[in-house]
Amino acid sequence: MGGTGDPGATTGPSDEPGAGAGGEGDHAAAAIADLRRARRRRRLAAFDAGEAVYRAYITFVLSGIAVWLLSGVVGDTRLGAGALGRVAADGSRVVGAVIGAGWALGARAGGRGGPLALEAADVRHVLLSPVDRAVALRSPALRQLRSTAAVAAGAGAVAGLLAWRRCGGDPAAWVAVGAAVAALAVAGGLGLAMVASGRRFGRLGGGALAVGLLAWSGADAALGTATAPATWLGQVALWPLRFRATGVAGAAVAVILAMAGVASVAGTSIEAAERRSALVGQLRFAATLRDVRTVVVLRRQLSQEQPRSQPWVRLATRNGPVRWAAWRRSLRGIARYPLVRLVRMAVLGAAAGAAGVGVWAGTTPLVLAVGACLYVAGLDAVEPLAQELDHPDRRDAAPVERGVLCLALLAPSVLLMVAVAAVGAAAAVVVVAATGGDVVLAAEVGAVVALPAAAAGVAGAAVSVLQGAPDPASALDTLLPPEGAGVRAIGRLVVPPGLAVLAALPLLVAHHPPPPATALSAAATATPLPLLGAVAAGTWVRYRDAMRAWWTSAMEEAGAARRPTTPGAAP
Repeated sequence: MGGTGDPGATTGPSDEPGAGAGGEGDHAAAAIADLRRARRRRRLAAFDAGEAVYRAYITFVLSGIAVWLLSGVVGDTRLGAGALGRVAADGSRVVGAVIGAGWALGARAGGRGGPLALEAADVRHVLLSPVDRAVALRSPALRQLRSTAAVAAGAGAVAGLLAWRRCGGDPAAWVAVGAAVAALAVAGGLGLAMVASGRRFGRLGGGALAVGLLAWSGADAALGTATAPATWLGQVALWPLRFRATGVAGAAVAVILAMAGVASVAGTSIEAAERRSALVGQLRFAATLRDVRTVVVLRRQLSQEQPRSQPWVRLATRNGPVRWAAWRRSLRGIARYPLVRLVRMAVLGAAAGAAGVGVWAGTTPLVLAVGACLYVAGLDAVEPLAQELDHPDRRDAAPVERGVLCLALLAPSVLLMVAVAAVGAAAAVVVVAATGGDVVLAAEVGAVVALPAAAAGVAGAAVSVLQGAPDPASALDTLLPPEGAGVRAIGRLVVPPGLAVLAALPLLVAHHPPPPATALSAAATATPLPLLGAVAAGTWVRYRDAMRAWWTSAMEEAGAARRPTTPGAAP
């Protein structure tokens, strides 16, 4: 088919990588670059570079000072020589297991078409044009790698600073290796996702690769070996304590994965890119509105997570009060959870238990990790309540108050979270046994804090789901000044996960039990704290509508009282 044939023969879209490559590749690349530069110029037309640099500088300086001061306020003591030896010997395998889990998530996302999130214009025009797919996708892939690795490097630097507070040594070295390991780990995970997507591994192939990576790193952590590349990269995180040359190999593997991912993006499916483009756009908008429920729903659609067509267990239908009908409906919803959701909740529970051991050992910042794991698991556990909120016509048709119905729907979620907390307690016992601690004490403390932890996780998730997106016409917002409205917005964002963080307070109190109390009695004494938070959240769920109606009525009466009256007007 030479140049004298039908002109339309070479202009149709092709889903094959490299379509359109040849002598016109340089012209196509230049055209795409010009289009993106023009789009960037239009976006930045009213952008003040000097002002942006100044704000970034101030933000960087103030954030650095805040992180430095807050890391010292925690007050955790330095580890002794024996503990430092155990960290140097076994810590790299723990870090490697975390990195391996991240790479497994990348492989799973790649099997489902990720991780690139292109703009709709790129998908509908650039990818459907006779342009080399690699030319069109290389720039977005590199941009996503740079931005994500930069964010990860900042988080890794904070983790390195916290590690220095506990382990001592050179703070610059800890910050440097923390930033480097985090950036390399994220870059390797994204590269692996791009390889799985570009090579069309599919859901089965990506899932099998994810399981293999997770099992490989987990075997290293369990057997005390160092054979997985993720474990090698984990050794870099502990270079300030012990230098191991195999860490260089782990860093090299991460770089190779990132380069292979960029080289493989040409095979990305157009259908997958279009689906992700639409969902990611909605996801970003929902995140901007701080609508957690919409974010959860879109994330499940992005990962193609669907409920089971057949429940795990069938429940018989019986007549009874509405609250018991709500119990059965909630249990039926839980019975249709897909396996991947149940596994995710179990993994989050195990992670919360392992982080709880760290809190018990004296690493106070891990209370945030405990709360985050329980909060995310709670968002999965309260799905029956969220489904009722998504279908208000069915909810309003029930002859019962909405607050009573919501509490009834949450009861099975608490039972599910108790099972998640039990998994966390079992994981904590395993970690304590591996480190030579008191296994019996760990089991007793786990049994004491399991129910408060489950209640705290459900409380935070329920408040987050029920409050939904902010209401711009809220009567409270109209009365508050702009500064107060900002504080309220921060409260809406912080309070739900803060309720879940209360679950770690018994462990924090038990680390320094007041004499003559023991660690177990101190933990039991502190369990009312998360339970009180759960009770407060339950009270808000029960009487939320009544409180809102009372407030609206009070504001209307206050407005009517301030409104001037006209002489002779009807009362």
